[in-house]
Amino acid sequence: MTLRTWQLRLSLGIALLTTLAFALPLGYAARQQAVDRAQQRAERRAAVLVTVLAATRDPDAVRAAWRITGEDAASTCVRLPGAGEVGRCRADEDAIRRATAEARAVRARAADGQEVLLLPVRLPDGRAAFVESLVHEADKTDGVAAAWAVLAGAVAALTLIAVMGADRMSRRLVRSSADLVGAAAAVGRGELGVRVHVGGPQEVRKVAAAFNTMTDRIAGLVQSEREFAADLSHRLRTPLTALRLELDLVEGSVADRLRAAVTALDQQVTHLIGLTRKGPGDTATVLDRRSDLTAVVATRMAFWATLARAQGRPCDAMIDPDPVAVEVGEEDIVAALDALLGNVFRHTPPGSRCDVQAGLLDGVPSLVVEDSGPGIPARDTASVRGHSGGASSGLGLDIAARVAAEAGGRLVIGTGRHGGAQVLLRLGGEQRRRTKRQGAPDVSEGSSPAWDAAF
Repeated sequence: MTLRTWQLRLSLGIALLTTLAFALPLGYAARQQAVDRAQQRAERRAAVLVTVLAATRDPDAVRAAWRITGEDAASTCVRLPGAGEVGRCRADEDAIRRATAEARAVRARAADGQEVLLLPVRLPDGRAAFVESLVHEADKTDGVAAAWAVLAGAVAALTLIAVMGADRMSRRLVRSSADLVGAAAAVGRGELGVRVHVGGPQEVRKVAAAFNTMTDRIAGLVQSEREFAADLSHRLRTPLTALRLELDLVEGSVADRLRAAVTALDQQVTHLIGLTRKGPGDTATVLDRRSDLTAVVATRMAFWATLARAQGRPCDAMIDPDPVAVEVGEEDIVAALDALLGNVFRHTPPGSRCDVQAGLLDGVPSLVVEDSGPGIPARDTASVRGHSGGASSGLGLDIAARVAAEAGGRLVIGTGRHGGAQVLLRLGGEQRRRTKRQGAPDVSEGSSPAWDAAF
């Protein structure tokens, strides 16, 4: 149930309860007033004959006066002592005895169920005459239906007004809430320039103001981080340029390897500068979020192979010959591979072995790096940024873990075939292996890639 629907139902219920609390007593009062009017009419009809009895007790005169009352004659009658009845009398003997005993007007129910008003009239000789007047049932409901119709119309009108007012207020509240939801979604997409209008109820205004303050703070932090990264990248450019100039004076294979390393580092710095010049919402335009895992790893391993030979490290690369698409960019794969191999080269003794596998492992695009070093003791926290051991900065495995998460996978740390550390990056969901190309080795589904491109 939406907030608007809930508020409308609540307002409708309150409006109905409030209006009915007034309408029901008013309806009952209208009914009672109609009954009182009917009884008053009966009393007025009886009063005419009481006046005649006060002037004369002659039956003929009373009968003549009764006839001239016109339509009221059918509703009245006179009981004269010793002279019978004038008109049609309906009251029974019990009502007459009660009126005589109480010496006042009484209301009684006739044999046919109709209500009559019985008035005793004391005559000079001590005897009593009785005047009856019928209380018409139609008079008891005269005007009641119209009163109920007016009350029903008033209830409907007041309820409609209340619901319309509540709907207008709920629209304002829902609009403010919808603006907040839309702004939050936009910030989630990286649009940090979005702000919401501070309006509506006091509580909503406070939330909107807090949201704008939070967004301003986030935008400021992101801008500061971008400026810091850009400044750091530009500062690296100067020593890189100086190092490149110095390498131009050196000859030999070592110089070639150093030039390749400096070129790769310069490319990374250039890429970082490009990212920092773009806003958060433009990141998707800088990076291609889909790439070929095997092609990227094969290209990058050409650089690491040179460094491995220089250190005397056996380093085998087993790469699937078929393309394996993953939902991350080439730069992300290179960053993850560099982080993992950088850890191997920094934290294992020279000459330690390292292996790299890239392809479909159990049908999932995977990148595996393992070595023959001492391994990783604190596996549970090793990939958490800031948790490190020894001289490690704690960022390498965190970078690889984030790349795996962006691809829809995860990072797994274990023990490799050579007794050292094994880091497995699952880079997405399960894929079907393409038809084996002619000349490719036979590898069963679920096993590691077995073809060698040893360095």
